[in-house]
Amino acid sequence: MAMPETSDILTTQQAARMLGLSTTTVQKMVANGELDAWVTSGGHRRIYRNAVEKMMPTRPDGHYSNAPRALRVLLAEDDALQVAYFESLVKRCGHAVSLVVASDGSQALIQIERQRPDVVVTDLMMRPFDGYQLVKALATEAEYSSIDVLVVTAKSPEEARKDGVLPPWVTVYQKPVQVERLVGYLEALSGRIARGA
Repeated sequence: MAMPETSDILTTQQAARMLGLSTTTVQKMVANGELDAWVTSGGHRRIYRNAVEKMMPTRPDGHYSNAPRALRVLLAEDDALQVAYFESLVKRCGHAVSLVVASDGSQALIQIERQRPDVVVTDLMMRPFDGYQLVKALATEAEYSSIDVLVVTAKSPEEARKDGVLPPWVTVYQKPVQVERLVGYLEALSGRIARGA
């Protein structure tokens, strides 16, 4: 069998840059069989360029778009006013944001399985499945380790950590969140993902 041309083969990092994803996400896609690839004798993943191009967004003229993909945000919040407020904040972001809303932690977990978000933004006080339970579920599953978690709550960060278990890698903002702070958080995350960090 003839070996493909060198230009037809990509490293994981190259594929990640083309898709606007993190290297870890691309590695998972290879492991799940979503990208046509193989592992070299030295243990390095090699991915076929045409497999990556098939997954890249295209413009109306049929050419591939180099625009970064939208930041995938999942909001777990049961208060309609808070949801509307968050939606208005998202519109102020300089980067494209794809927002999905879940009314409690259990609905959020279902959405996470359907469309893996880059970040989960969650309230703590929800029924019947609250934010603490959601964070615990995310913390105990290795496949969710690449998802950022932002808790937005009426409690102070100290109260939030005292009233339930929140891992140190969870960011906690107290309501009402300043527009600049939340938009800055989302834009920084968008930039990090675009760089494949």
